[in-house]
Amino acid sequence: MILSIIIVLGCFIGVILLIVTERLNRAVAALIGAVIVYLTLTFLEGMDFQVILELLFGSESEGFVNLHSLILIIAMMFIVQISNEAGLFQFFALNLIKLSKGKPLYLMSIFCVITILISAVLNNILTVIILIPLTITVSRILNVNPSPYILTQAILVNIGGTFFTISSIPNILISNYAEIQFVDFFLNVGILSLLIFVFTLLFFIFVFKKALEIPQDGIKILREFNVWNFVPNKILLLKSLFSLIILFILFIIIPTSLLTTDIIALIIALILILISRIEVKEIFSKIDFELILYLLGIFVIAGGLELLGVVQLLGESMANLSGGDLYFQLLIILWISAFLSSAIDNIPITKVLIPVIGTISSDFPPNIGDQFYYSLAIGANWGDNLTPLGDNILVVQLAEANKRPISFKQFFKIGFITTVYQLIIISIYYTLIFNPSIGILIVLTIFLVFIVLFILKKSRIKKVNKIIENIITILRNMFIG
Repeated sequence: MILSIIIVLGCFIGVILLIVTERLNRAVAALIGAVIVYLTLTFLEGMDFQVILELLFGSESEGFVNLHSLILIIAMMFIVQISNEAGLFQFFALNLIKLSKGKPLYLMSIFCVITILISAVLNNILTVIILIPLTITVSRILNVNPSPYILTQAILVNIGGTFFTISSIPNILISNYAEIQFVDFFLNVGILSLLIFVFTLLFFIFVFKKALEIPQDGIKILREFNVWNFVPNKILLLKSLFSLIILFILFIIIPTSLLTTDIIALIIALILILISRIEVKEIFSKIDFELILYLLGIFVIAGGLELLGVVQLLGESMANLSGGDLYFQLLIILWISAFLSSAIDNIPITKVLIPVIGTISSDFPPNIGDQFYYSLAIGANWGDNLTPLGDNILVVQLAEANKRPISFKQFFKIGFITTVYQLIIISIYYTLIFNPSIGILIVLTIFLVFIVLFILKKSRIKKVNKIIENIITILRNMFIG
């Protein structure tokens, strides 16, 4: 058993290192790791072939959770790909941009709203692939610097990724494992994400306010710009839009006990394929099968860790850190998952931590236990922004390819500080809900500090005003410079 644990744990760490250092394609690395885990379980632990089926698709006792997750991911890939072919997301984004009428703060706010709305439906990579070139195109029309908009979009993609159960792969894995309903997830995580979005938007406006200027010539061009030029197929656009609306309605009104979300998504995907009249081979050629193979490999490796008791041990260790206190446990899960996701792809981190949360939550009532899964969803998604690694590398690459380079240092400054700021707000929220006496004290202290600063700013003490202005200037230069 000890030898098997060493091999499987070493395999997990090795795969992560290969992916992070980009020494090997992530799907290939994960599949090699999966084969090693299977051979270890078969020859050293005496398990039969059935174990690989359970690791790949989940056991009957778990409700085949991995299989449900895969079906949902594949179904959403088809729906999103057809919608993207129709130009639905580009059309939606450009119409919102025109609403800004070229006013800098309006444009910043609308770019941010577009980002979270699109990322709530698409995965992070596809959202970035659509939005970054679109943002650079708009910036060229307006003759403005796109860097503030690109940086804010890169951060907000992961906020949008916590809106719904289908907004990111970690959400899909968590909601299927914990049997969390679509509406429950939105009420507990999605609405909280909306609140954080407001705080983050205010933060971005504070940081970039003086950098947002739009020439009058650019405003005139924007007003005359025809958004239909970005729509290759108007009829398909309407079909895609109608399909997405129906999908969300069904997610809301149909309980998972009657029909699971993956089957609902698969039905809509098949109908959309039939009515789209797009060549099926063309649709299949654009599906990210590399991601599917990567997930299968991670399922086997993470499942091996669970079978050998490593996950159970990790869960007990995390539970001991909090001393069984609900409030501290939520904070531990939030911050640990965030910082692990900053250095490691959030998919394997989520897959390993899900059963860990299952161990921790078993000592609490179901409605309280779900809070741990919500904390994991927030930490695993938002932690991506702490460093320019993972999906954020694509942002830097796309900006550079479009001759609007963003340095790793520039991204790291805005990403790290913004994410820590977001996690602090969530921590204060958890403190208010689960430790109200301390939470109220913290909020009152923050409120008093702002009141004092406001009074000093409005006073006629020039020296004090100068100090405050210098502090604000330094903070802005930290991000923009």
